[in-house]
Amino acid sequence: MKVEASKSILRIKNPSKKEFSEIAKNFQPFIIEDVVKYWDAYKNWSDDYLIEKCGDNLVPVRFFQENFWNDYKNFAYERSYQPHQEIQLKEYINNGHNVECYLNEAVFEERFPQLVGDVNYPEYFNGKAFVRLWFGLVSKTFSSSSSLHFDAEHNLFAQIRGRKRIILYPPIDYLSFYPPLEDATGALYGSKVNPNAVDLELFPKFPWQEKIEFVLQPGEMLYLPPFWWHHLTAVDDNISLSFWYGVKIEDFFWQKKMLSVFFHTAPHYLYHSIFAGNFSFLNFFKF
Repeated sequence: MKVEASKSILRIKNPSKKEFSEIAKNFQPFIIEDVVKYWDAYKNWSDDYLIEKCGDNLVPVRFFQENFWNDYKNFAYERSYQPHQEIQLKEYINNGHNVECYLNEAVFEERFPQLVGDVNYPEYFNGKAFVRLWFGLVSKTFSSSSSLHFDAEHNLFAQIRGRKRIILYPPIDYLSFYPPLEDATGALYGSKVNPNAVDLELFPKFPWQEKIEFVLQPGEMLYLPPFWWHHLTAVDDNISLSFWYGVKIEDFFWQKKMLSVFFHTAPHYLYHSIFAGNFSFLNFFKF
């Protein structure tokens, strides 16, 4: 089983639903231009606007200990993360640069009902999207970041404000990304590897040469197929929206190579779930 990455990220402008489908069937990520920049969110979501509209809203914020990303024992296991703390959005905006924290995975329609009308939901997939908001910060000592991981859904990732550096890897071989399967709290969709400081002595099979790296600009949207590994780091203070769409049976036959990737990954997931005592095949699609 082999999924090869394109040498560079493809860019297309405002595709129709049919054009999108024709390109996405290749099971490769690509950037969509001339869509997000017409949303009211892109035009209006300044700090002042957000504080006026929903500054009192409670939002989930993750606070990180110092040097959190320097050791995979911190970020590769669910037990190592401190729970999200609930604070007001205006508090996060006004004080967020003083500590290492990240407003991530906020359920958009639940946390920000005042902002839903500012977004034109993409119509490339049938069915309702599950939307989450990410609001990252940058200071002299900290840039909000994610661990290397994959999603088991189709992901349309819209960059509303600011820039993000993105590193992608194709799902070449699940175990070569060193998922933390030896522990019941290991994030099976995550990796022990930090792409910003790859330790090839510790992780010799990691496919470091296969990466695609670029900066996603405000007003651009990234389509990320299921099971593609990705790592994101804030370049500026930035806001993004993820539109997740569940995988349907027919998608395995529409997108080249996805079925073989699934069959390669699923046995490891099942073994880990049984070992952890939380077996549920359906949860494979609910990251």
